[in-house]
Amino acid sequence: MAKPKILIALTYYLPNISGVTQYAVILADTLAKRKYEIKILTSNPPLTPPPTRGSKDLTRRGINIHRIWGFHIGKGFIMPNYWFISKRAVKETDIVNCHLPAVESFWLALWAKIYHKKIIVTHHCEFNFTGTVSNKLISIVTYPFHFLVYMMADVIVSYTEDYAKTSIFLRFFKKKIRYVLPPIKINPSALRASPLDKGDFKKNNNEKIVGFVGRIGWEKGLEYLIEAMKSVKAKLILVGPYKDVVGDSTFEKIKNYKNIIFYGPMDHSNLKAFYEKCDCLVLPSTNNLETFGIVQAEAMVCGCPVVASNLPGVRMPVTLTGMGEICKIKNSKDLAEKINIVLNNEKKYYQDKAKNLELFDYKKTVDEYEKLF
Repeated sequence: MAKPKILIALTYYLPNISGVTQYAVILADTLAKRKYEIKILTSNPPLTPPPTRGSKDLTRRGINIHRIWGFHIGKGFIMPNYWFISKRAVKETDIVNCHLPAVESFWLALWAKIYHKKIIVTHHCEFNFTGTVSNKLISIVTYPFHFLVYMMADVIVSYTEDYAKTSIFLRFFKKKIRYVLPPIKINPSALRASPLDKGDFKKNNNEKIVGFVGRIGWEKGLEYLIEAMKSVKAKLILVGPYKDVVGDSTFEKIKNYKNIIFYGPMDHSNLKAFYEKCDCLVLPSTNNLETFGIVQAEAMVCGCPVVASNLPGVRMPVTLTGMGEICKIKNSKDLAEKINIVLNNEKKYYQDKAKNLELFDYKKTVDEYEKLF
């Protein structure tokens, strides 16, 4: 029997760097290797470099990527002709997998219902009424459309029950929810002579390194981390996009602080080496735009303990594994104390007590999606 054709739709795909993008990339690549016919429907942002931006369709690793023209409004991306293009894409597929938040998913869900296609919604996070003005505006505009998408969905995939219980949307659709941990795939360093053996990453005289991996955005709580580091004897290295982050000016606010190293985006093949260099990874996020923190699980698999905020979902990697500490939200003093606990106990202490790390395996995630198909 032929395997179903699958349409995976999300606002931003490669070369964009985010947890949502990485999730979709791992899912699509693994399904393609398992002989599914995969099509990605996504945006074609102005900053996308050639040759990606030079054509609407691009085949990557046997996956057809269709990009749609549009323009930015804050973090959002408006695609005026999405309704028309998505109609044909849905008609030609068997299963539609929408990755939310994405207001354009309304059209996918609508066409899926009209053409009797199965629709699986992957809930990554949801906007709330805090933060930037654009974020608040996006929340007001998108909530009704997202609610309709969840109503039309056959299945909703959520990372954890811990997060779902507090979600604005998911609490209304408990019977549709399936809990599936996100795909964790951390590759060995592609380089024999790693660039992390010198420069900013070189340790001198038993120096400790505290790391952060993620987009430099307002919801990440970096101002609290910077304040906390005043009470921590360690080097702070921030890995992730910090220039030209769409709809966010966090970098401009924190760039002049001393003793911070902004490394910028790091090739995923070198993240393993970075996690192994770090003595502690910190995820000080402040609201429900963060629902799990895939980087936490990646770090743990590489033997690096974590300090994470006591947010629903975000606290689960530490809770499941014991590989780190949970700190109070928006509390620099408590954050500093927890970082110092991790640094003083050292990595071996957390590695010895670690449990359930086998849960963080991308193959298990994809196996669960195959069951849903």
